[in-house]
Amino acid sequence: MKKIYLGHLHSAKEIQNHSERLTYLTSILRSLLQVAVVSSFEIAKNLTPSDEYDLSELTNRFCRPSDGLPLQILDTIAPIVRSYVANDYLRGWFESTREIEKPLSKQLVDWVEFRNKRPGHGVLDANITNKWVNKTEAIIKDCLTIFSKILPDISSDGVLLPLKNFSGTKITTPLYIKNNVVVVLNITVRKGVWKLKGQLLSTEDAEEFTVDLDEDNVFNTISIKPIGRYELADIISNNKNYSFFHNIPVRQTDTFEGRKAELKQLQEWIDDEDSRYCLVYGDGGYGKTTLVLEMLNLFLESQYDFNEPLPTIISYHTAKMTRWTDQGLVHLTGTLPVMDECLRELVRCFHPVLSQEWYTTSGRQLVDKTISVLKENKLTRDDILLIIDNTETLATNSQEVKDLGAFFKTIGKLIGRIIITSRRREFIEATPIAIEGLSEIEGVNLMKRLADEFCAKPIQQAGEAKLRKVSEQLMHKPILLEALVKYIARGSCGIDIAIDTVFKKSNEDLLEFLYEDAWQRLNQLQKEVFLTLIHLSSPLDQNTISRTCQKIGIQHTEFQEGLEETHFSVLTDYGRTYTIELVDLAKRFFLQQFGKLDLKEKQNLKKIAELVDSYAAEREKIDKEYKTDRIAEAFRSEYAKAAKVYVDKGDIDNAINMYKLAVEDDPVNSALHDRFSWFLLNKTTDYSYAKKISEKAVELDKRNCDAIVGLALVHYRLGNIQDGDKYIDQAQDAGRSLSFCMLRKAIARYYQAKDEEMIDRKIELLETALDLLEQADRKNTNYRGYDAKNKSDIQRYQGLTRNRLSALRATRTRSRR
Repeated sequence: MKKIYLGHLHSAKEIQNHSERLTYLTSILRSLLQVAVVSSFEIAKNLTPSDEYDLSELTNRFCRPSDGLPLQILDTIAPIVRSYVANDYLRGWFESTREIEKPLSKQLVDWVEFRNKRPGHGVLDANITNKWVNKTEAIIKDCLTIFSKILPDISSDGVLLPLKNFSGTKITTPLYIKNNVVVVLNITVRKGVWKLKGQLLSTEDAEEFTVDLDEDNVFNTISIKPIGRYELADIISNNKNYSFFHNIPVRQTDTFEGRKAELKQLQEWIDDEDSRYCLVYGDGGYGKTTLVLEMLNLFLESQYDFNEPLPTIISYHTAKMTRWTDQGLVHLTGTLPVMDECLRELVRCFHPVLSQEWYTTSGRQLVDKTISVLKENKLTRDDILLIIDNTETLATNSQEVKDLGAFFKTIGKLIGRIIITSRRREFIEATPIAIEGLSEIEGVNLMKRLADEFCAKPIQQAGEAKLRKVSEQLMHKPILLEALVKYIARGSCGIDIAIDTVFKKSNEDLLEFLYEDAWQRLNQLQKEVFLTLIHLSSPLDQNTISRTCQKIGIQHTEFQEGLEETHFSVLTDYGRTYTIELVDLAKRFFLQQFGKLDLKEKQNLKKIAELVDSYAAEREKIDKEYKTDRIAEAFRSEYAKAAKVYVDKGDIDNAINMYKLAVEDDPVNSALHDRFSWFLLNKTTDYSYAKKISEKAVELDKRNCDAIVGLALVHYRLGNIQDGDKYIDQAQDAGRSLSFCMLRKAIARYYQAKDEEMIDRKIELLETALDLLEQADRKNTNYRGYDAKNKSDIQRYQGLTRNRLSALRATRTRSRR
């Protein structure tokens, strides 16, 4: 890869116009820095302890790269890799060397300031351009020198080879496309599928491309930092900064058309403090959910200026007739038990995994419990905005409809403001927003946009009068217009024939027609996934669907390609995660197809469904018992939540201040002290203070296994192996596995060996560490959940320890000759 960049540098020198040359040199440097960042991500993820720093925060920021961001990321990662992997990592980045007169990081600071001041917001004159042509070229040469070990080689068939200087770390991100290096434009995730959008680095054809990333790509850091249901959003409204928690799904479509009046009505309702309820209603297929999610996502993008006060929590809930508890799937009956779920969804903002009492409480008792949680966190009903989608599923007769309206009235008065979507006029005094068909011109524009996306030539070639007539025939319904365009694109038939086929069918018949058509287009493995999903009792989310695909033997992305072309399900997309709910008609269709299989095929698919359900139950148990409850317990006070927000933002000083206030406010919370100690240990160098806080955490709860481990790690960090081992043994007595404890002892000795001066002592510590790692490997017999992570760490440190031992033994042998 280094040769390729040298080739681009040579091409840049041949450009006579200095402005054009500077522009191209900037693109080369941008690409080179991005490669260095991605390689550093891969090295850090594979070769450094994941609990030592927040890799997820860095990878999240890189998904929308800017020119100054690589400098900040490498400033953070380089010291970590130097500490744990190679002490000469990116030598020349912070310091001067024989080859690098001025540290590269300082050169890049000057370059970023120049980019922001002159090309970004100022004027480039001839003198400045000539000066920065030479300086940028020099920076690129220094980059190629410093980054030489982390620029992957490329095989003869165009594959990035593992980094041989870093234990064979593989670069899984596609940084070499069509025989060229690239510039990353952005990295996105929708429905759990990751995509990289970029351009080829070229002066002649900087072609744009989009490629799928592997599910375990370096940006998918769920295994490093679990993603909760709620995220913290920072927005600007009326030129002021605001933050709030939300679980808003991403948009349902990229081709949103029209609805300006309806969006305006929603905006006006949010500003109307006197109105507690908003009802968005209309027939199926008109886009009620699409409209609400469009407005909410525009809000997240700071496109609206709303009056104060803005909500502190926005909680989105899709009404379903089932719920998943620690006892498995429960089918709900009656209005109130189902409606209770919207309150539980809200409470998960504070307690990600709910205890059993939240599932055994219902009705007004649950409302009162929810109010108590809000009061504990100093929130009022004006701080909460609830969105309850598809409420027509919650009541089927007149009495249930009345009960449902009464429930809405209660939670609107006591819990928060509510936006409701429904196919009917619910029994409640609410601001109504009727969703009807698109206007003729909106229908025409939607068809044209969809035709361009799906290459439906008959639509592209048709005149406006013809398309207006088509939109009218299909009642200006977006779902029918989309179905028509896709049908024409797939079948290459004319508009009249397609209209004749589609228009003669009712909504339900249309869906059945689409199923049969879509079913024929699915491959065999895609079909088997659907036929397995109908037998799952656990929720159909990213984890269970991904596991099903794995058992069937198909890529998750390949299954989703088939899903996107169908109307088999209602999909709720949260970006990194998603859920689907198969519609009843689709279930009946799948059961009909399942019935056509022979007995052996049926048994095999049912067995896979049982394995996936077991996996989902185990995952739920692990998350509840091991990690999530601990975090929820720690961050239950207002000060603690503020500390966590500052930590996520990287504001260390304010985080420390908030943590200090939190432990004063909640002085007997062992989990809070444990989290504070972890923060001090990993984000600061004040290890003595971390030790004091850890000791207090253990004193408050002598059976707090996480606090005991935290105290052991503090002692290890201070170089006190003996006391560290003592507390690790206590952690084993409190419930940690023997394999985990041996791993932590081994890691401590691995890093202690670095600080020893005597080579014999170094070798002795590493030999002990290797022996402990081998024992840990033998004791680690469970490959699920966090034991799988321990297994990965064991294998990583075995390789690191063996390599260092070999080098030290060779050095000792040479010194004795």
